[in-house]
Parts: sequence; C-alpha cells; structure tokens
Amino acid sequence: MKAMTFDNNRFDLHLAATTLAAIALACGWLTGVAQAKPLGQATVTETNNDVRYQATNSAERPAKLKDVVRGADVLRTGQKSQAEIEFEDTTITRLGSNSLFTFNPEKREFELREGVLLFDMQKGIGGGTIRTGGITAAIEGTAGMAIRRGPPQIICLAGLIRILDAQGKQLGLLQPGDTFVGGKFLQISLRGLSKGKLLLRKLRHNQTEFETAMTRQEAEIQAGTLLNTIEDETPPGLPPPSGQQFKSGVEQLQQNKTPPHQPPPSGGFKSIGK
Repeated sequence: MKAMTFDNNRFDLHLAATTLAAIALACGWLTGVAQAKPLGQATVTETNNDVRYQATNSAERPAKLKDVVRGADVLRTGQKSQAEIEFEDTTITRLGSNSLFTFNPEKREFELREGVLLFDMQKGIGGGTIRTGGITAAIEGTAGMAIRRGPPQIICLAGLIRILDAQGKQLGLLQPGDTFVGGKFLQISLRGLSKGKLLLRKLRHNQTEFETAMTRQEAEIQAGTLLNTIEDETPPGLPPPSGQQFKSGVEQLQQNKTPPHQPPPSGGFKSIGK
C-alpha cells in the first residue's frame, strides 16, 4: 500500500492557520470550562438489544428509555448492542457494542472504560474532556469517537480536539480525519466511518461540518488507502468478549507520516512514535 501524499505548500498554509486555531481553541476552551455549568444528568434516548444501567449503590438492570443517568452511574452495552444518551446541555453520546461508560458532571468529564463512544457537542456550552485508557482529549464544540479495544484511540469527526498527556501538556491537535492511536498521529477515512452503526443517524450538532470535512478529505487524497470503518462488533472467528477482556474490533491502521498540520505544543516536543 502507498501512503497518502501531501502538497507541502498547501500544508504550510494549513499549518499556520491550524496553529492559530489551536491557540484560540486552547484559550477559549480553558475559559469555557472555567465558566461552564456542570453536565448535570443525562437521559437515555435510545437502546438497541442488551443495554444495562447501574445507578450508584444499586443493582444493574436493563436500561429503559427515559432512564436518568447521573454522575457515577454506569451504562453498559452487550454484544451487538448500542445506546444513546442526551445531556441537559444537549450533548449527545452514543455507545457501541461491549462498551462501559460513566461521567463526572462537575468536571464535565466523560470516561470510556471499554468499547466505542461517539460524542457530539455543540459550540459555546463549555467543552469537556474524554478519558480512555490513559488518553485525555479536550473537546469543545466538536464531534469524535473514543475507542478502547486494543490500544486506546481518539478520532476527530468535526471541529478540533486537543490530545493531552497525564500532566495536561498538549501532545497535538486533531482535525477532522485525524486519529491518535498507539502514540501516533495518523489519518482515517471519514467516509468509511460514516457508514458505521453509530453514525447511521446523523450528528445533531456537527453534521454539516462532518460532511464538509468528508468532501474535503476525499478531494485531497491523491494516492493510497485509509481505514474504511470502525468495526462495532467482534471480528468473525473470535469468541464474544466478556468481563474485562475485549478483543480488538479496530482494523489495523495504515501508518502514514505525522500529519504536517500537527502543531507543536509550547516548548516543543519530539515526534510521537520516534
């Protein structure tokens, strides 16, 4: 397979624009989080097959539409199952199969312990963070996916996502079509992702930007192939996952060079994975 090729002059301009956007995003995000209201509670708006809900200090039971999910409550999906919840600020999160999700309303923090999570947040409501497997993603007015099957992974579908280390230092910035997985910044097909189960229903807040990004990405691809989709189910031939043991449902990504538009954090850093 050939790696994607890039127009260096085009990306020099893109780099400058994205760096300015990153600075604006960082300032705006930090201010927004400081002033934002807590997430509050969420309501279950969709269940498909085996979806389980466990309130704090209560036994787990099947989830029902209009169940109220509060901080420290746990939502879990089984094999070939999906769920959707909506927060009071209209943020939408969707869970793929074999997923385990909770959140901290005061910190506006989402935690994916296992599985696949899609998030769709409108602009101007204060942002938040996604945590999974040691990766922290700062989000504000964006849509993306978090995956914890094998190496934890963050994908940007719309807007911008900042990837942070354990100390809160920025490692890099994701634009639509970028993904951070295995300590590397790679690229992924948005068109392929759009065919996945969690995106069969359109995004509420970021669909227009997502579609624009898909069109732009396809126009920029000159050669090579990208990952077509995220497998939401266990690959054929593997036993169903159970407990804490989950097999990777994510196809091996083709490794490309670190995206040229990746802005360095203040103070500089060495290329990840090198």
